[in-house]
Parts: sequence; structure tokens; C-alpha cells
Amino acid sequence: MSDSQTRPNLPVSPLWLGVLIGLIIMTMILPGGYDGWLYYFQAWREQTTAPAWVHLFLAPITLLPDYPAPWRWTLMVMLTALAVRLAVMLFGGRWVWLVMGVPFLWTIWLGQIECIALIGVMLGWLVIGYQIPPLWMGVAGILLITKVQVGWGMIALFVFWMILERRWRDMAWVILTGAVILLITLIVYPNWIPLWLDSLRQLSPSGRYFDSSILPFGLLAWGVALMPISMTRLRRLRLVACATLLGSPYFANYHCLTVMSISSHPMYWLVSWLTVIPMVIADNQRFAWIIPLTILINEGVQAWRERQGLLQSRQRSN
Repeated sequence: MSDSQTRPNLPVSPLWLGVLIGLIIMTMILPGGYDGWLYYFQAWREQTTAPAWVHLFLAPITLLPDYPAPWRWTLMVMLTALAVRLAVMLFGGRWVWLVMGVPFLWTIWLGQIECIALIGVMLGWLVIGYQIPPLWMGVAGILLITKVQVGWGMIALFVFWMILERRWRDMAWVILTGAVILLITLIVYPNWIPLWLDSLRQLSPSGRYFDSSILPFGLLAWGVALMPISMTRLRRLRLVACATLLGSPYFANYHCLTVMSISSHPMYWLVSWLTVIPMVIADNQRFAWIIPLTILINEGVQAWRERQGLLQSRQRSN
């Protein structure tokens, strides 16, 4: 897929509407959304593991009835499904491979907020590729660092591209927008930063049975992501997204939803289901690293082949 893209159509089709209705019915009859009810669907509280802007953005859903009424979880599932659909339209691929994949199903079952990082990726890509106002990159940065293990590499890449191609005033808008959002959270939720860090320290998920990190071996992925050869921006973005996960000291299966949404492919769907085998056999959830590793290898090989093909073409023309 090249960097030149056409404007996406509206995300409406009979099959898509059927899937969305099915997801809504699911939230009404199944007891899911545990992580959401525990960490995200409530108003701000001291022991939350989410940065305050998450509670700021999700504040409207707290107007809906509390547990056991399903509506807050229902809305989050709908937002996740819509974000995935829009991402596939923007980056290419087929949404069916995502909604049938393990990271998507796990995300909606837990009521996780991967859609926030996914919206951040889309906003950043729209600033870079579609020239929407640069202030949206500030919003993208805030959304992407909601889960640092998912988004820090991508926002760093977006900012790098902006530094190379944009004016200093554009970068000033990025910084100003991010600072304003942070300031608002500090006004609404004073002292949230030390409380949030303390909650993360007490939770300490790194090394637990659902942690798929392969640190320090995963740091080798950055050698592929940053290899100095010409490639499309979308391919570079995918490689950096994979390296961010693989080089992190912690990530879980559902964290792979973002990179899968910008890399939709039936092979990645199949690999996502391979992670279920050790879960069934040995109650081991720590094999999700094979998802970003597969994407990294495939995208890296494609980039290298394209480079070799270009070199051969130049040799023939000479």
C-alpha cells in the first residue's frame, strides 16, 4: 500500500451492522467487561490504573447506569468495534480478520480501552498523510501514551516526521494541545499523577502469567524497525508498532489490537489464534509476542524485497 490514499467511505454495510448488533446483544446477556468496570467505567478514583485523561474522555459514559446494567460496557464495545472498522478503512485490509481475531475478542470481553490508542494512531496518520491541523497530533500523542507499551514508538515516529517536514509553529501546536489537555486533567483531578503512579506500582503486572514480554530479546526488533532502507511510511509505522510491543517489559494479548488494526491480514488472524493453544494446554497466556513478531518479520521481508527489486531495476536501466 502506497502513502497516497483516497478518502475512505462510510463504515456501513449489512454484514458490519449485523456484527455490531451481535456485539450489542452479547453485552446484554454475558457478564463481561471486568477490567472496564474495575478501572475505566467509573468516575476518577485514587486507585485507578489509567491516566486522568482517560477518565476525562470517558466521563460521558458514567452518566449511564452503573453495574450490573451493561450499558457502559456496551458503549465501550461499540466504540472499539467502530475504531477497528475506521482503522481498516484508513490503513487498508479487511475488518473481518480483526473482529474474529483473539486480541479484538479479548479486548471487548475485558472492556479494555485499546480503542483510545487506536484513535490516536488514526489521528496521527491523518495529520501526517492528510494534512489535517497539527493540533490533532497533540491529541494523538496523549491518546497513544495512555498505554506506553503500545504507543510511545508510534508517537515518536509521528513527531520525527513532523520535525522533518513541518514548520516550528506546527510543532508548537502539538506541544500546546498536549499541554492544555494535561493542564485540564490537573485542574479536574488534582494530584492524579502521584496517585496513578502509586496504583501502577501496586498493580505491577510485569512478569505475571498474562505478560507476553520477551525483554531483553525483544529489543532486537528495533534493529528491523529502524533499518536504514527506503520503505513506505505505513510499513515503517507497522514495524515501529511491533518493536514498541516487543521491546516493552510488559504487554498482554489484547495490546496487539492496535498493531493488528493497522496491519490487517488473514495470516495475522491465524497467528493470533495460535496463542490460544498454550492457554488451553497449560493455562499460559504469555505467547502473544508471536503476533507482533510475525508482523515484524513479514513487513521487514517485504521492505527488503522491495529494496532489492528497486536496486535491480536501477541496474537494468543503467
